[in-house]
Amino acid sequence: MRRHLRLVLIAIPVLIIAVWGAHTAVLAYTFAAGEKATATVESCSPGGSTNGRRSSGSCNGTWRTEGGETGRGGIYNLDVGEASGETVQVRIGPLGPYANGWERAWTGPVVAAGFILIALIAYIAVLRWKRVFHRLKLADAIADEPDGLLVTETGVRRADGSPHALVRRLDGPPPGHRRLDLPGRTERRDELAGPGRTVFQSVLDADERPLMVLEHRSDRKLNPETVLLDPSGAPTLLLRRVRDKEFRLLDPDGGELGSARPPGRARVAMLEVRDAADGTVATIVERGGEWLLRAREDAPPALRDAALALALVQNRTAY
Repeated sequence: MRRHLRLVLIAIPVLIIAVWGAHTAVLAYTFAAGEKATATVESCSPGGSTNGRRSSGSCNGTWRTEGGETGRGGIYNLDVGEASGETVQVRIGPLGPYANGWERAWTGPVVAAGFILIALIAYIAVLRWKRVFHRLKLADAIADEPDGLLVTETGVRRADGSPHALVRRLDGPPPGHRRLDLPGRTERRDELAGPGRTVFQSVLDADERPLMVLEHRSDRKLNPETVLLDPSGAPTLLLRRVRDKEFRLLDPDGGELGSARPPGRARVAMLEVRDAADGTVATIVERGGEWLLRAREDAPPALRDAALALALVQNRTAY
């Protein structure tokens, strides 16, 4: 049902633009290639209000083409206040005889285009606001859940404000560090300010016992990646960015553990962490410069750690 509604909402502006484009194209064809004729304007009506309906002015008359064919009916693109009784040159197209060319007709398509543009801007703004509203509503829901986590650059706390984890920057690799290099790293499209670098962070529990170490790798030409290391320095998982806000989750052998990306096609401040079967195991959403994390109770520990690492990555200004 929601998909059908989305298709209808997309089809409405497309249809409006198509009608406007077709009408403008018919006018262009008429003024450029319509059959030439001489018309006599017999009468013009200034328009007005009839039964509550407002109508624009119109003119009627007869015309004869250069080939000798005659016709009678409406003649368009005239000044209804002055055209009555005049003889004018017209071009006959699919919509009938038009006088004066674009000199008088340009205002209609331009004004219509202006209204369409304003309507499209409003339409896009409404859709954008709906996404933002949904994101903020989800963030508030996570913040109110006992298992919800608020993640900042320096630490992680629970919904009640109690600490869940601490984050500390290390001066270098931890003891026993084993470097993990997997093929397939892609080139980045954004530009990294400054030279590439590797930064190590230690993640501790509330009692300051080590949980894992994060090895953030940033390069000027390659997409960044983060290696999750256990307290002994052995790699357990690789977060590899493949494009803006999209990540692959790989095991140390290069096997696919899952992915992370915004929901649907929307590029909003929100990530869904998915397992290898494409099932959502955690959600990360931004609110007021902070990131909130909710993981499913049965989420595998490796993906739960990956979700926490991803939330910490979102707080990094250079990545």
